[in-house]
Amino acid sequence: MASRAATVTANERVTGGCHVLELAPGDGFPTPAAGQFTMLSTDDPAFPILPRPFSVLGARGTDDGLRLEYLIMPVGRGSGALCSLPVGGVCQVVGPMGHAIDDGLPDGPLVCVAGGYGVAPFLFLAETWKRAGDPRLDRLCIVYGARDAGRLSLSERLEATGARVELCTEDGSRGFRGRVDARLEELLGEGGRVGVVTCGPDPMMEAVGVVARSADLPCRASLETVMGCGYAVCNGCAVGVGDPSDPDGYTYELACREGTLFDEARLHWNLL
Repeated sequence: MASRAATVTANERVTGGCHVLELAPGDGFPTPAAGQFTMLSTDDPAFPILPRPFSVLGARGTDDGLRLEYLIMPVGRGSGALCSLPVGGVCQVVGPMGHAIDDGLPDGPLVCVAGGYGVAPFLFLAETWKRAGDPRLDRLCIVYGARDAGRLSLSERLEATGARVELCTEDGSRGFRGRVDARLEELLGEGGRVGVVTCGPDPMMEAVGVVARSADLPCRASLETVMGCGYAVCNGCAVGVGDPSDPDGYTYELACREGTLFDEARLHWNLL
C-alpha cells in the first residue's frame, strides 16, 4: 500500500452522468488488480474530512508511468469534488487495498453481475484478461443493468473486451427488459457450473445472491461500503456476517480488511 499525490491526466464525463477520472500516481505506486480499491481525497477545504473509497476501473503502464482510472458518479460533496478536478489538478491516492476478484476463484465459467457504476471492477477484469490473452476471457459473462439505456456507462467499452455481455434495462430501452437478477436466472437455467460475482446497489446484490443460492452456486458480493480510512483503523466499515459460534448467529467483519469481496451467503444484508 502507498500514499501519493497523483496528478489528474484526464477527466471525461461519460454516458450515465459518471466521470472517468485518470490519475498518474507517480513512481513506486503498486499496480492494483481488478476488484481492489483506493481511497481518494483532495486538499480542497470543501472536501469532506474523510477520503472516499473507489474501485479501480483500470490500471495500465505508459511511457510516463502508471495510470489509474476510476468511474465516479458525482452524488455528494466528495465525489462531486473529485469529478470537478481539472487536468493537472492533484488528488491524494492511498492503496491499493482489498482482494482481487480472481483470488481463489474456482476454475470454470464466471458470471459477473453489475448494477450502475458497479460495472467498474468487471470492466477492469475483462480488459486485464484481454491484454494478457487470458483464456478465461472466453468463459466470462458480464450481466450489466440500469434503469434505462442512458445509464449504462461505458457499455461500448465493455462490449469491446470480447467477453460475453448481457445488457439489461428496466424500461427495455436496451438489451433484456427487466432486472439483472431475472436475466441471471435465465442464464443459469442454461445449465453448467459457474461462479457468480456481483457489484452494485445492496438490494440488487442481495437479489443476485438469492438466484445463485437457488441454483446451488457460489456467489461473491463486492460491497460498496462507506469507509473512513480503508485500512482497518477506524472500524467504520463493519458488515454483519453469519457466525454459528456466536450466540446471535452473526458477527462483524471489516469490509476493507476482509473484503470488499464476501461470500454472499454469509452476509446479513439487514445489518449492512
